[in-house]
Amino acid sequence: MEQVPRYIRNFQSVVDAFGYWPSFHDSPVLRFYADSKSIELEVEAWEMTSELDERGYFRRNKKHHIGFRFSGLVSTELSDFIPDNILFELAFSSEKDCRSQGFFRVELDSAMGSDLCGRFSATEGEITFI
Repeated sequence: MEQVPRYIRNFQSVVDAFGYWPSFHDSPVLRFYADSKSIELEVEAWEMTSELDERGYFRRNKKHHIGFRFSGLVSTELSDFIPDNILFELAFSSEKDCRSQGFFRVELDSAMGSDLCGRFSATEGEITFI
């Protein structure tokens, strides 16, 4: 199970939908917007099962679109991140790091190539919809 970033407002809505905090492995980025003050991100996430469908693909359960909004940007490294991306992982820093530093880090690890990844730090984050 992934570590739950409890410093993200409304994190519980994601935990309620899945029963845990997902890794966002192979999650398509449906929307990405960034300016000097905030970052908005919409991804699709699901739970993969061991059952196969009629075409031989693994069935997916609990499919959701999840919106994130981050503000109070401390730093950004997004010049190589492309909005039309697929994430290998969406990773958040630990609560301990967030408390000690006063901000948290977000890693956008691209499944499409290491040169398409991005990262940023922010003081506030929230789940805007699920």
